[in-house]
Amino acid sequence: MYSKFNLQLLAALMLAAALPLCVPGAPLEGAVTDLPPEESSGEGEKELQTKPCPIDPFNITETLAQILKVTKGHREEFKNEFRGNVDYNSLNRTLIPVKFPKSKEARLQQLAQDLTTYSVLLKHVDKEYPGKFIVTELKATLPRLITKVKRTMRNADRVVALTGSQELQLLKELESLDSYHRKMMAHSILSSIHDFLVEWKRELTKRQMRKTQISNLNETEAD
Repeated sequence: MYSKFNLQLLAALMLAAALPLCVPGAPLEGAVTDLPPEESSGEGEKELQTKPCPIDPFNITETLAQILKVTKGHREEFKNEFRGNVDYNSLNRTLIPVKFPKSKEARLQQLAQDLTTYSVLLKHVDKEYPGKFIVTELKATLPRLITKVKRTMRNADRVVALTGSQELQLLKELESLDSYHRKMMAHSILSSIHDFLVEWKRELTKRQMRKTQISNLNETEAD
């Protein structure tokens, strides 16, 4: 049933996946990049701010947790819309494969790059479901998360956004689907974003716990 759907999806995402991930040299730890004024998160970010963690000064993990509180409701919304006639698990929930590069700088770039691509794909969801609460929240929070990730990077300029023509081509591919598959694509994007954020929160939390344990061990040995 999804053969045409998956082929067109693959063609569209190949364009986004072709963006370069350029992190030459050794891993660059713990640096902060000054962002242009237009990338500032602004006053609206206050609701996502908590006390900074020494190993996560921009609260990236906490921001992921806040966004997940919104996206976790998607499964129930999907069930209500299709009244059990379509299985939620039939959705393609890994539109962008989750990758965790070894170096910190490369990981941050990968996260920011994939979030940037999802921000473009979210425009398709917004067109299919204008005013949808989850979409409205993601449109507001994903750019803030991207800003936080880039502020943690040494070379934030290596996170490359799609050009206007690339974005137009990507969205055009999705719009060429029939009405039913456009909706399935929209739901696949939302479910993929949720699963993507879950995987990244798990990975970052694991690394933070490991660093905390090492730090505590060093302090114990110093005593």
